[in-house]
Amino acid sequence: MSKNLQSQINSNIQGILWMILAGAAFGASNVAVKMAAIDMHPFVVVFFRSILGVVLLAHVFFNKDFIWNPGPRLKLHFLRGVLQTTALLCLYVGVTVTPLATVIALAFITPLFSAGGAILFLGETSKFNRWAAIFIGLLGAVIIVRPGFITISFGVLLIIAYTLQQAASNLTAKKLIIDEPVSTVVAWMTLISAPLTLIPALLFWSWPDMWGWFLVSVNAVCSTVAHLATTQAYRLADITIADPMIYFRLIAGAIFGYIFFNEIPDGWVWAGSTVIIIAATILSRDKSLSVNR
Repeated sequence: MSKNLQSQINSNIQGILWMILAGAAFGASNVAVKMAAIDMHPFVVVFFRSILGVVLLAHVFFNKDFIWNPGPRLKLHFLRGVLQTTALLCLYVGVTVTPLATVIALAFITPLFSAGGAILFLGETSKFNRWAAIFIGLLGAVIIVRPGFITISFGVLLIIAYTLQQAASNLTAKKLIIDEPVSTVVAWMTLISAPLTLIPALLFWSWPDMWGWFLVSVNAVCSTVAHLATTQAYRLADITIADPMIYFRLIAGAIFGYIFFNEIPDGWVWAGSTVIIIAATILSRDKSLSVNR
């Protein structure tokens, strides 16, 4: 076995482990939200999570490369801050009334919406493969929701609204990173969304107790770890290896949901999420091949 092949195998294994860590961190983050919302309104949880996000990104604001005057792009930064705020409000309320595995499974359609939006609004290549993958992924969402066969809950509608807004936020980020570092784009989003989340939080205000502070902190740290671990996984492993491992998020969500809330996902959730992940993998592979050509 050549050294290059051995190195690639080791990188793929490391990527898988990072993706497993990301899945566990995402699951723990959602558990913290659901438990914190027992004593605090989800809007308040979102606000404190956003404030802690600013603290965690403080090093970016003090970095000499941070762009304090983005000029005309400030409007796009503000739009992304608004989208991220409304997305998180929908997500956190949805998490409190929806089984964790269902939340995670439906969240898988976010990159599919992003891909469709990139073709329609950012001029990315429109190909049959990509539209087919998007259609297949949406079919997976239909399998989970089963409209016409069961009543679509308010929580499910909120999670779908979250995926649409998160996809729109991703598209604005894609536009912004053409001229700015990724760290600056993320930092501006956090800086703008933090005060915006205060407005709805004041309507249901309550101060967290020590347990509440702990849960909000766990949510903030786990969310950060999950995003960093996902980025590291994609950096190390082939995309065709890393993408299917997103499925571990569903496994982690099912385990945490059962342990902490006695939730048991039905077969429709597993089947639908499998279809969505296959579609997302096809889409990622197509993009990877296009880049390498």
